[in-house]
Amino acid sequence: RAARAAPCRPRALVSAAAGSDANICIVGGGFGGLNTALKLAALPWEGAQRPKITLIDRSDRHVFLPMLYDLTCGDVSEWEVAPRFDELLVGTGVEHVQGELVALDTGTRELTVRGAEGRQTLAYDKLVLALGAQPVKPPAKGTMTFRTLDDALALRFKLRALLASGAPLVRVLVVGASYSGIELSTQLARTLGPRRGLVTLVGRADAVLKSGAKGSQEASVEALRAAGVELILNRDVELDGPSRARLVEVRSATTDADVPSAAAAAEYVDADLVVWCAGSAPLSRAAELRLPLAVDGRIATTSTLGVRDLPDVFAIGDMAACEPLGESDANAQNAQVAVQQAEYASYNVWAALSGKEPMPYRYLKAGEMLAFGPTDASVNAFNMFNIGGLPGATIRRAAYLYRMPTGAHKAKVGFSWAFDAALRSADAVLGRARKTQSTI
Repeated sequence: RAARAAPCRPRALVSAAAGSDANICIVGGGFGGLNTALKLAALPWEGAQRPKITLIDRSDRHVFLPMLYDLTCGDVSEWEVAPRFDELLVGTGVEHVQGELVALDTGTRELTVRGAEGRQTLAYDKLVLALGAQPVKPPAKGTMTFRTLDDALALRFKLRALLASGAPLVRVLVVGASYSGIELSTQLARTLGPRRGLVTLVGRADAVLKSGAKGSQEASVEALRAAGVELILNRDVELDGPSRARLVEVRSATTDADVPSAAAAAEYVDADLVVWCAGSAPLSRAAELRLPLAVDGRIATTSTLGVRDLPDVFAIGDMAACEPLGESDANAQNAQVAVQQAEYASYNVWAALSGKEPMPYRYLKAGEMLAFGPTDASVNAFNMFNIGGLPGATIRRAAYLYRMPTGAHKAKVGFSWAFDAALRSADAVLGRARKTQSTI
């Protein structure tokens, strides 16, 4: 087992074996972890069987990751997409402990958490691990990643500094032509505008969004064209410091002639800012915790999301690899998978403590969404049809509002977005009126 610190008991949970109700610990407050905690709290526990539910996360906020692009470009406020746990969990019966998991002892069913006040040991009867993944580390210092709230805020600050510097053109290089890279590059290009910004997107594959639906791929290519993003495909990126990249052709692939590839023969790209969006990897913590691992380095689970050979431990989200029943997308690293796994994990934890039969995880891919700007998005429904433009952007906002974690937060965010939309409409009407008056 991983080395453990000496138990520190001031806030340790009392084991259910000592005569109290069961203790459920959930590590990770992203889509999988937070939804698991909320759904467990809402399940029909009977009297004294109601467990104590503790949500552990190193941050004090839940981050709505698919809208970090909107936050970076100033289209939403921080409180809307990164609400505090202490506000979200009011009235739910879920306790939030801020800290990082540093050790796990599955024999004694204890975990050690390191927070601002030092280490503490928490006992559990059932444990759900929803720790997420980590971005691939960029190969050069000064290169930014884009996966966390801190990343989004740092990128926004850097862009503002570059714009305020008086530079005639802000050059941004985005590495990785999948979902994150496409959404970020199109939104940055539209925000900066052609007069102040030049955004270049480099991808290793011979087409954008290789794992996406065909409709999403076509919409992405068109959005990149419309936003003025320079697209270079079939290239590996070697960074020579934080502002210069050497592009090396991937000779095993052929560039798609239908995709606009700017400067295909270019050897170097200079940039004021490099953002690395190329891939993610399982947290190294998975191996450190000495849990069973799948071949890809993620925690191996059964079809009911329980960790193999550990009946009291479950794992979901980006760092888990389950035995899927159905299509291979069941193990994809995205919010849709995490939310659906939370449904099954919460039920199966409840079932284990209530003497019920667990349910095998079954994934339903409802589609995918990409945002290209505040009034342009692509919504692909069940890989059957695509909705783009303003209707797509409206559907995306509505879907994400629905996915906000609590009713109270949905109401506040919905009112804020409606108010902002009303202001934009009023500004548009007044702008047209002023233009009409100036031409009379």
